[in-house]
Amino acid sequence: MKPLLHNIVSELLTRIDNAIDGELYAVTMNSPVNFTIELSVQDRNRGHDWINIAFKIDGISDARLIEDEQLSLVDMSDGMSIVFEDGACALGIGDYRSIESMKSSVLYVTGSSIKYEERPFKN
Repeated sequence: MKPLLHNIVSELLTRIDNAIDGELYAVTMNSPVNFTIELSVQDRNRGHDWINIAFKIDGISDARLIEDEQLSLVDMSDGMSIVFEDGACALGIGDYRSIESMKSSVLYVTGSSIKYEERPFKN
């Protein structure tokens, strides 16, 4: 996995079109303070072919999660957001500009660092 730094978030989100109309594939609790969220998205760098992308958030300080069987039902029409703020980072479903506003999301995770990895498409 590669560290996701605040200066490349915009570039990555543009590349995957903010995961608009993507699908939540999995939310995995690696430990009580480490989660991986995997989504299926279209990749502009691959001619809009579908890929999976996993985000590993470490140092979890706050989260709202849903049951696995509800993942495919989540409306991804507003995509996802990644926000860096005051030494923390957060990933949430929907269009958000602050960690505080992200707390209204159906699913969000706030932590101290975030990494990402491109994976083969799974459906």
